[in-house]
Amino acid sequence: MKGSRVLRRVLARGAWGSLLVVVTLGGVALAAAGFLKSPPGLGPGPLLTKWEVGSCHRLDQPVETSWAFLTDTRPTVRCDTEHTTETYQVVRLDGEVAAAKERPSPVLLQKEGPPLCSGDVLNRYLGADEKDAVRELTTIAFFPTAEEWRDGERRMRCDVMTVPAGRLDPVAVSFPFKDAMKTAEGSRYRLCRLDGTEVRCDQPHNRELVNPWLLFGTDQIAKGREFMVGVAQPLCRKEVGAYLGAPLAARPDLEVVVEVPGDPSIRQDSRVGRCWVAPSDPKATLDKSVRGYERGAGS
Repeated sequence: MKGSRVLRRVLARGAWGSLLVVVTLGGVALAAAGFLKSPPGLGPGPLLTKWEVGSCHRLDQPVETSWAFLTDTRPTVRCDTEHTTETYQVVRLDGEVAAAKERPSPVLLQKEGPPLCSGDVLNRYLGADEKDAVRELTTIAFFPTAEEWRDGERRMRCDVMTVPAGRLDPVAVSFPFKDAMKTAEGSRYRLCRLDGTEVRCDQPHNRELVNPWLLFGTDQIAKGREFMVGVAQPLCRKEVGAYLGAPLAARPDLEVVVEVPGDPSIRQDSRVGRCWVAPSDPKATLDKSVRGYERGAGS
């Protein structure tokens, strides 16, 4: 995924302070001093992993989203009830890792497995495209139990979860991630600003970021800000129109705001410019995204 659409995989190591956890290679976590209520991620009955795209999972113990924890065999939950992760892709492992008779170490699995979780597949699952600046979503991979591995299971589960800025631990949601970027829930995962401060688009804001970013040549930068804004305006109007799902002329309540190299909000050594959509009234604020999905409109 490109630019700010890259979804980070957070390694939630140490996110819960003094919690002492020992994780065995078999994937069963034991806690000193009784911090954990039960073996995390392990459901009742047969310890079988759920390999189904669109399934939702409630992981309510911190260690369950640590990089060293490999397995989740709990029963699934409904996606309109509180859950932590949602499966968007199931991938078959291959090569030397898959050839191992015993399940490899967490370090090796986390090195070889998560890169196979596709950002493009995730975007399609979320209902996002190249115009969406997605934030606060990250991915996590789950592998077969040691027993499943010995029985020949070589699939990996790619899940998506919400990790707000400034935190390492995920938060639970009560709506499906599937096509969330096409719904009102997607506002919380879009990048907006309120008077220069970055906020979620479900909070009061007066700027909303529209991808893709613009790359200026050094010769264009040398011609100054007025020249760059003149170049960027028609490009941004087209991108914003496609983002809205209607030509910008049909939305007199909105306008394009362009950022170019040299502006205070742009890193000083950057050649990148950005397109923002904003209320035409400088005193107005919004509390949800203006994104629209009318195919072909505005392009």
